[in-house]
Amino acid sequence: MEAISKGVDQVQDSSSSSRSEGLLVSNDEDSKNGWTKKQILTAITLSLMYLAQAISFGIISPFYPSEAAKKGASSVVVGLVFGVFELVIFITSPIYGSFIQEIGARYMFLSGSFLLGGCSLAFGFLDRCPDGVIYIVMCFICRTVEANGCAMLATASFAIMASTFPDNVGKAIGILEIFGGLGMVIGPAVGGVLYEVGGFLVPFAVMGGVVWLAAIISFFILPKIEAVPKVSGSILSLFKIPGCVIVYIIISCCGASLSYLDPTFSPFIQKFFPWVTIEQIGFLCMVGPGVYALTAPVSGYICDKGYLGSLVVGGLFLTAIAFFLLGPNPLLSAIIPNTVVEIIIASVILGLAVGSVIIPVFPIIINLARYHGFEDNLQTYGLVSGFFNSSFSLGAFLGPTAAGYLAGEVGFAWSSSTCGFLNAALGLTMLIYVLTMRSQGKWPIPDPDESPEETTSINATSSNSKLYGSINA
Repeated sequence: MEAISKGVDQVQDSSSSSRSEGLLVSNDEDSKNGWTKKQILTAITLSLMYLAQAISFGIISPFYPSEAAKKGASSVVVGLVFGVFELVIFITSPIYGSFIQEIGARYMFLSGSFLLGGCSLAFGFLDRCPDGVIYIVMCFICRTVEANGCAMLATASFAIMASTFPDNVGKAIGILEIFGGLGMVIGPAVGGVLYEVGGFLVPFAVMGGVVWLAAIISFFILPKIEAVPKVSGSILSLFKIPGCVIVYIIISCCGASLSYLDPTFSPFIQKFFPWVTIEQIGFLCMVGPGVYALTAPVSGYICDKGYLGSLVVGGLFLTAIAFFLLGPNPLLSAIIPNTVVEIIIASVILGLAVGSVIIPVFPIIINLARYHGFEDNLQTYGLVSGFFNSSFSLGAFLGPTAAGYLAGEVGFAWSSSTCGFLNAALGLTMLIYVLTMRSQGKWPIPDPDESPEETTSINATSSNSKLYGSINA
């Protein structure tokens, strides 16, 4: 996430002065020599809320699949319960972004926080529901409302950070992403520990209380936003650019790969390694995200050297290898034993691989947009952020949904291999695209400020609709 922030900073530094007009935070002016006290408090408050939000999303991974199975939910239903969260965010984020001026960024943030905390607490009582249809319906209702709160919180957080740090928007959003990534890492482990300590209710009660406490603190610290930056245009504008469709699918595949194991990993471990506790499963779940967080700066360094295409292609093929090892693939089972050590190795490769894909695609989209006539300003950055967020959320919905279905039909090993084949196919597609662009002299993507060629200009503001780009952990 730090690497993404650095890449965005490079794009935004040249246009920060043009964006600072109209971004007003009441009773608090930007400090030219550093951050003011209110800016620091705002960054801390929003970052802690982002951390709590990400943890709340991930705490159910180690124990919910087995608990839901006791209540009569199939693996497909469990996958849908995981996936519907991201589907709702995918649908509602652009809507909340369009109405953020009318609702108010601060009010939207606080409302989303209370919704998120309340639904987390409510989810902890669902094990008391009757088995079968009633339990399943209540799970979907809780997750849907909780996802709405998350979408409101994420959209408003971007607006508040952009208004509080008009000259450092990229760095400010990067801070949120760091804490969101950290929450993804520790969420499953926290869930496993709290479940072992107090059962089904305790993880949700603790995290719901933490989110509510952070919301109360935010009420007193967050500034009143008098003007929120608007981003005109549409995400659809980016689909007019050759290559963006491929990148969109790749980002969706990353989202699917990261969430693919949510509904299936815990049952798989419990079936083949019954001696592993729920707490230990939680720590196994954090291996991949942990490696991603640790290796992100390395991927960012390689990005700065200009090897964007190589990182994406290599990362996709490495992701395929990781999924082939998980299970492992039945064709490899004769030579690769199914052990906990082997699973940890596959998780390490997966974390390294997915990070190698996610980090470079952000600057790739920005470079493609600028090359095809988009301005180097906050408007373009907002559209790219919305493009990235929508595609990632779509994949994060499809991943667990497909995993739950395939695991029930063909088993864990073949379902994981299916995700591996998809990543391998996309790796080959991206390789062909890069080689084709290189043969035309368009890769690395030329800088429009330096390239003498005429570029195909696409009007990024042709749509009358308004979209406010938001980012989610």
